[in-house]
Amino acid sequence: MERGKMSSTGRGGKSKAPQHPQDIFALGSKSTVVVSRDSEKRNIHKPSTSSVGERKRETATFGSQPPSKRARIGSPAEAVSGTSLEVDPVDLVPNVLQALDTHNSDKLLGLLTGSIRLLKSQRSKPDPILCMSMLYLTKIRPNMFAHETVTQSLCTLLKREQGAAFKSKGNPLVFVLACNMLYAGHRDGNNWPDTFIKVYIEDALNERWWVDCSWCKCLVENIVTAFGTKQPAAHLIPSDNTLGTMSPSGSGSPLMGSNEDDTDNTELEYSVFPRYSSSYETVEALVLEAIKEQIQRRAAPDAIGKGFLKLLSATCGFPEIRMIAASRLEAWLHSGKLWRAAQELLAHVCANAHAAGPSAARDHEVLAQLARMRLKTKPLQAAYQACLREMVSESTALLRSVVTHTIYNELSNVRSPNNMAVLAALIQAQPQLVPAAMADTYQELVVRTEDYLRPLRALTRECVRATRSDAQALLPLARALAQPPPLDPPQEVRERAFQSLADLFCLCCLVTAAHSKHSSDYRSQLCALQQQALGWLLDTAVAVYRPARHDCLHVLNKIMFVEPAETYSKVDNWPPESERALTYRLCCEAPLPQNTLLRLVFIGLSKDIPVPPTEVFELIEQLVRRACALPPEDQPLQVDKLEIADYIFQLCQFHPPDNITLPAGYTPPALAITSLYWRGWMLLTMLAAHNPQGFAERAANTYPTLRALIECCITSKPSIEWSGAGESERLEAERATVLQLETHLAAASNAKLPVTEHSSRLLAQLTTLEPLGPARRPPAGVLEALQALSSQLRLGRLLCRQPGLLLQLVERHGTRRAMPWLHQLLRHDRLELSVLPVQCLCEFLSAGGAGAGEAGKAGELCAHLRRTLHSEEGARAVLHYYLQRLAHAHAPTRASASRGLKLVLSQSDDAIEMDYNADVNPESWLSLLPSLRHWEALRGEAVRRVRAACLVECAPPHVAAYLGFLAQHAHHHHPHDLTDMVLDLSQVLMERTTVMGYVLPPVDSKETPRDERLLAQHRALHALTTIFYTHLRQVLSNEIPEIQEPVEEGAEGASGWNAGEKVMLQWANGRQANLHVVIAHAHLKLLCFGPSYLDTNQEMYSWLQSTWVGDAPEAFVSESSDEAVLLPDWLRLSLVRSARPALLEAGLRGLPAHKLALFIQTFGMPVSSMSALLGALDACPAGAVVRLGVERAYMAQLLRVQRARGASGGHAFAAALRLARPHYPPDDTLFTEEALPDEVEDPWSSPRQTAKLEVGQIGALLATAFAGADTYRGDLDTAFTQLHGLLWEEGGAGAATRAVLAALRGSRAAGLLRRPAHAAPLLRALARLRPATLAETAGALLSQCKLSRGPVVEALRAARGAPARSPAHAHAALPANATKDQLVAALESATPSTLEALGNEIIETQDTQVVVDTITHLLEKNQEGRYELQVKADPDEEFSASAQHVLSRRGLGCGLLLDWLSELQRETLGRQMRLMFQRGGGAWRPLLVTLLAHRASWRTLHAALVALTDHGGWSAKAVLDFAETLIGSPRVWQGRDRTTPKHHSPDDSLRLSHHQLGVLIGYVGAEAHEAEATGGAEAARRRIEARLPLVLRCCSEPHALLAAALAASRSHPLLLLLLYMKVPKVLQLLRECEDLPPATPQLLVAGEARAVARRSTSATDRVAHALLTALAAPHHHSKEHSQKMWRTEAGARGVFARCAGAGARALPLAGALLRGVRARQHHHLQHLLAALEVLPDADLFEPPAGDEVHGILECFLNMLKGGGGGGGSLAHRVAALLRRYRAARPQRAATLLHAHRDTIASQAALAGVAGGEGSASAAPPPHALQALRRRIAPPDELHWLVQEVEAWGVRRGGAWGGAASADALLRATAPLAASPHAPLRTATLSLLTKLLPAAPDTHPGLQAILECLDSDQPEIAQSVLDKLPELVVGMQEHAARILTFVFELGLRSRLPVEQCIAKCVSTINLNRGC
Repeated sequence: MERGKMSSTGRGGKSKAPQHPQDIFALGSKSTVVVSRDSEKRNIHKPSTSSVGERKRETATFGSQPPSKRARIGSPAEAVSGTSLEVDPVDLVPNVLQALDTHNSDKLLGLLTGSIRLLKSQRSKPDPILCMSMLYLTKIRPNMFAHETVTQSLCTLLKREQGAAFKSKGNPLVFVLACNMLYAGHRDGNNWPDTFIKVYIEDALNERWWVDCSWCKCLVENIVTAFGTKQPAAHLIPSDNTLGTMSPSGSGSPLMGSNEDDTDNTELEYSVFPRYSSSYETVEALVLEAIKEQIQRRAAPDAIGKGFLKLLSATCGFPEIRMIAASRLEAWLHSGKLWRAAQELLAHVCANAHAAGPSAARDHEVLAQLARMRLKTKPLQAAYQACLREMVSESTALLRSVVTHTIYNELSNVRSPNNMAVLAALIQAQPQLVPAAMADTYQELVVRTEDYLRPLRALTRECVRATRSDAQALLPLARALAQPPPLDPPQEVRERAFQSLADLFCLCCLVTAAHSKHSSDYRSQLCALQQQALGWLLDTAVAVYRPARHDCLHVLNKIMFVEPAETYSKVDNWPPESERALTYRLCCEAPLPQNTLLRLVFIGLSKDIPVPPTEVFELIEQLVRRACALPPEDQPLQVDKLEIADYIFQLCQFHPPDNITLPAGYTPPALAITSLYWRGWMLLTMLAAHNPQGFAERAANTYPTLRALIECCITSKPSIEWSGAGESERLEAERATVLQLETHLAAASNAKLPVTEHSSRLLAQLTTLEPLGPARRPPAGVLEALQALSSQLRLGRLLCRQPGLLLQLVERHGTRRAMPWLHQLLRHDRLELSVLPVQCLCEFLSAGGAGAGEAGKAGELCAHLRRTLHSEEGARAVLHYYLQRLAHAHAPTRASASRGLKLVLSQSDDAIEMDYNADVNPESWLSLLPSLRHWEALRGEAVRRVRAACLVECAPPHVAAYLGFLAQHAHHHHPHDLTDMVLDLSQVLMERTTVMGYVLPPVDSKETPRDERLLAQHRALHALTTIFYTHLRQVLSNEIPEIQEPVEEGAEGASGWNAGEKVMLQWANGRQANLHVVIAHAHLKLLCFGPSYLDTNQEMYSWLQSTWVGDAPEAFVSESSDEAVLLPDWLRLSLVRSARPALLEAGLRGLPAHKLALFIQTFGMPVSSMSALLGALDACPAGAVVRLGVERAYMAQLLRVQRARGASGGHAFAAALRLARPHYPPDDTLFTEEALPDEVEDPWSSPRQTAKLEVGQIGALLATAFAGADTYRGDLDTAFTQLHGLLWEEGGAGAATRAVLAALRGSRAAGLLRRPAHAAPLLRALARLRPATLAETAGALLSQCKLSRGPVVEALRAARGAPARSPAHAHAALPANATKDQLVAALESATPSTLEALGNEIIETQDTQVVVDTITHLLEKNQEGRYELQVKADPDEEFSASAQHVLSRRGLGCGLLLDWLSELQRETLGRQMRLMFQRGGGAWRPLLVTLLAHRASWRTLHAALVALTDHGGWSAKAVLDFAETLIGSPRVWQGRDRTTPKHHSPDDSLRLSHHQLGVLIGYVGAEAHEAEATGGAEAARRRIEARLPLVLRCCSEPHALLAAALAASRSHPLLLLLLYMKVPKVLQLLRECEDLPPATPQLLVAGEARAVARRSTSATDRVAHALLTALAAPHHHSKEHSQKMWRTEAGARGVFARCAGAGARALPLAGALLRGVRARQHHHLQHLLAALEVLPDADLFEPPAGDEVHGILECFLNMLKGGGGGGGSLAHRVAALLRRYRAARPQRAATLLHAHRDTIASQAALAGVAGGEGSASAAPPPHALQALRRRIAPPDELHWLVQEVEAWGVRRGGAWGGAASADALLRATAPLAASPHAPLRTATLSLLTKLLPAAPDTHPGLQAILECLDSDQPEIAQSVLDKLPELVVGMQEHAARILTFVFELGLRSRLPVEQCIAKCVSTINLNRGC
């Protein structure tokens, strides 16, 4: 009855018992259960304190923890049947909570088991209240369900009911509830009961009620971990709609009812990890028992269900299951109802197979079973192939086994039809590895007793066919076949195996040709296959199979397909007869690339291969001839290495027999077999013909004989190089050399007959081997054979494709008209003109090669070249060829070039009628150049070439035409090109005076041109004037930069002529120009020729004359203030000769008497010029004339002749010299004879009468004086004296005054500035007179000379300000030219209200320089504090404005002074330097520094920087701020990229010398001392760190860095230490420096400095931290990762060993990483410990590093305590580190040892540390080190010693006994790396790989490695190359040098260095992130 009541209440009937509160929620991922009870009931676990009994009951409470074995209630069956209590579902939760509160475990157990029994009875429709109650209890107390009895009770819910229907699975709610309660109870357990496995197997084998339910996956997935099964890829598992019928898809949660809105993918929060790790064997036994039982019960395949197969899939982690499944898979796959589950099982079997480990043997049997399966349908085959592909892709180690089983099955009698498809699928998945595995199987089969060649050939063909004719896999197959076999073949099968492998290579070629003949790259595939075969023959075959000579030669011919076609098909008659010829021909038509050719040569040169060099040479010759017969467009012969020629001649070389001993001291000469020697030259000629672009030209330049043979092929005539002398001498020397050798050979062989020319046998067979010597003439037979070969293979036509060869041939033949070979080429009907280079066509056309009978060819050639002009490239080639010949030194060459240009550029058909002997004027074709289509792109080169032609051309009409062309295109030129043009034309004008005398009109030509010749000269003059005028206009308008680089010698258009120095020209109006002095001279020389009549209104000439003569500039030497000589004597003479008034006056200006006397003695001087010279001599002082010392008789005669010519003047000159009375010619009208008394003086000595100045002459006087006009003939000094008198007499209001003012208004200021001696007195006189319009006139003139100064400017200012002065002005007392003291007094006396007005007036009226000096003086006084009040003021009172001086620091005057200074002087230097950089400067100093940095020119800034850094004494902060401002100035970055690249290194823009850099470092040190005095050492560190970027910016080179380090060592100790931290190589530089101060080494280890510097960053921090982090990063354990970790560890040890302090700075990170390493990652501890062991004790144990080491040692001891650490090696190394710690810090070490005494006692390796036992010696074995240093022991003993040292070092980790021991070992063992003893060399290199990272100096290792690489023995170099990727890890600082040497070694030797370089680069890239 009670049971019925419980059932009724369980069904949800009404009950008076209280229901659950409303705040109880269902279980969920993030739900929270809140129970509304009082605090006592809510606190279930709170122990009661009422009595001891209750506490005892609490310890046995079931809710708190599972009962122990003593308190076990009973067996699970008894618990379920005997202790269960009947309970109402409504009262379940209160009763359970009550039992928990009262600690009644029996009642609690009974309630739980009773509720489970009730739930089991309601399985079909459970009570919701009961379910929710159970879920609630599970939520709040999950550990209640972990009890064994409860677990067993819950498992009964999961078991199958015996009476349940077969098809009815019941309600899933009970299963879901049971699974989740079991998971909740056992969630935290690592060892789950085996009952779960049993119920899982039971449900999986039957209806799978809960195994496939997704709501139960939390339990199922944890159970499945017991099987260790790996899940295959998702695409391998077929879809099955019948799976997962109990899944909640579309039904919502089974607990909460159906809900359409719920998704079917419910995410449950649970964890999955191994639950049965300790019971693997038990689980395996349970599974095998169940599986075998099912197999025995259901033997028939139809009796097996899907559940069984799915169970097999789930348990495939066991190898026995995989064996069972593999043996029955074939039947299951073909079953109609099981094929899907069988496919899934197949995927699981393939995914869980292992190639290594304990199950490898059984998995190989599984693979064999899979290979024997015979699948009948294509879907099954596809699924099978997909599984195999996935298996081999996941585990490549299984690939070999799969391929081997498949091949063996294919070759067996019961082969599967799926084999080829499987192999094809595997090849597509792994195209490189599968052929390699096939090759391994091939090599196993060919060395068997049976002959497998025929089936292997068929298998290979079928594989290619199965891959759909894809022959790409044959190359990897051939590459693998070329590798040596794992075992040496037996003697009896070697010959057959050798032949079989060679046949397989040939088969690969044939199959490739048959299946890929329609592919574009099948020829390259054939070449690659042949190269692999030759490599096999060269490197492997001879050493392994040791073939005979005839076999080896036969195989070599067979590989190169020179054997008959039947040879390749006799094994299996494939290729068939119908395809044999075609396939064989395709293989024979394979190209002959360079690698194949080189391998053939190496086979012939190898002494190990039994094939003579002559046979190989004949084979190479046959192959080259065969390749030459192929179409050249297919590139059958591609070579580019000149070493091929040397190798070919080595094949031809004659070697004396080895059994003959030659006399001592006699060295046999280099001789070659004559027939082979000349055939070798023909072979090289064929190679050159097919490689004309690269190989032919270089080979022709290197080998003269080859160049002659090439010429013979092209011209079909003997070479002109054979006509030289010396051939007979060479033949005689060769004959003597051969006879001497034969004599020694005969003497050694005891020959009795003497050797003579008649009896010699070698004389006709040998020749001297001198390929680099002079060109040798070949024998007649060789010449005939070469001609026949050239005609047959079209060698001449192929060689014509290289323009360089043809051009060299043209140049060697000269410029003669007839070149027969060129005629033959052009007459060839089949030869297209596009084949020949443009240069040859141009040469043929311009040289007149087209004769009378070849008019049609010439026309065709002209038409072709004109078509060539339509493209830019063609037009550039044609014009480049012709125009560069216009500057040729040979006149006929220039004429032919001009003729060719006319033919090409003109459109008329005048190629036939042209007279090739007539001269062609360039005017006929220059006008046609702009009509070209691409003229804009060609203009620049054309103008440069015409410029160059002007420098060479001698024909005046041609030069005139060139000048006209240049003038026409001068406006379109870039300013720099225009400057270069003017330079060249200046050279022509100045140096080629004879030619220019005919090109330009005569100097004295004044009439209008009438004839054509004079018109042409004026056109040339106009053109030249236009060019110079345009250039000067651009220069003055600043369109051309001032600083221009001169044209480099050898550049296009340059003649190598020195243009002279540059001068800075400055005109009076402020214009400036920086020109070459020769350009200025050329301008003046051009003015001498006068204006051209084509110059409209003489505009250009007048402007040039006014610029150079009227307003003559001042000249200064560039980059200095020295005045330059603009008018040398020869140019003055030219100006005087020109007889033009302005030029004449300029030439005579300032000439002394002695130069005037020389000028009058020159011939050809015009009469007017001579008169001017004599007048100038008359004006000279008499004393200067007397001191000339000329011959008086000659001078008198000269004066007489000039008088006869009509010259005037010279009276005063003659009188001063007291010349004899001249004898005039008989002309009475010229001189009159008068009888004079004797006392009368000579007329020559009487002075002239002075004429009075009239008012009408004032304008002419001033125009002559100030405008350069020649209107006043009198003496200027006398006239100005009279003018001053007239002005004084009139008083400022007369006609003379008005005339002077009118003349001044029409004059220019430049004229006044040019004559200050006349202008300044005149202006001062006018200022005193103060006429009405003087101020206006003076202001107009003053506006023209803003930037000028001097007496004229001062007089103008005085004249302008005269009328404006008023006595009422406040400061009228200031004079016009006030001194600095007056201005200082005025400004100091000003008030704040009057200062600005006074300053503006001073700026307007006073001299600018004086004002600047005044302002500077005032600022200096302000800086010194002279304007400050000396009375101490009350601190509570503020100074009023009236109490301060206007120029005090707080006054208003400083701002105005600074503003005025910035306006008046753009560039501040001189005294302003003290204002800006003196110590203790004012607060306004940064303003001046900023203005200087941003406004001054670079020259000024550089001068300021030099002044600051030449010596110290300035303000350190100001100087350093100024330097940083210069570096960061925006003008530095103008025009550069805004975003700089990542690895961009900034330029050193300051470019300081070493002395200046030392001064700058001194400033940094001084600033640091100042900061240290105020803020302590930390402040000094911050200041130094702020300035270090500036210092490093100036140290771009190592020598600059060394200078900075030396200066820092003298300046501040902290500065040197911080510099070392930023750039660690400073220490190495200091060690190598001889000037190292003695205190520097101590500075680097100073304790205080290092303590302060520890807060700064170091360059080694990033590297060390990155390496340590990489060492501690978690990774899967593999061989590749171990190697990577070793390299990273070596890098870390290298950094710590070579960078002082780097390891100590990295200790905190190492400690943090060790604390984060888990015990199972113990392999990381080895590397971290090795990186720390290399540190010395000073870095490890000194404070504060000692604390970090203490923590690190604690981490190691804790890990050893937990069982981690990987065994005893780590324990021994930790013990060694503990001993070092105990020796350095005994007290701290004792504390550590006491704290971990248990761990130390449990470890045998650590026990000795606690007992005080000493460690093994830290030094290397002394006997071994001593013996290795001496290196006199036998190699075997040295080998043993090296191994002993290596074993000693490995036992000590990475320390190697410290830096001293490591260095000693390195120096002792490094030289042994070059030992010829292979074991010793290998052991030494192995030792170096471990020793180098710990050595502080790796130079001995570097020298040893370079010595090995440079060794003559290739095996030594190869040993180093094999070990180099590991060696370079320990010496990465020398990696660049080593790899460069290796690359050069690869270029000059045959060693394979590519793989070594790639591995080294890959190794270095490991640290790329650092």
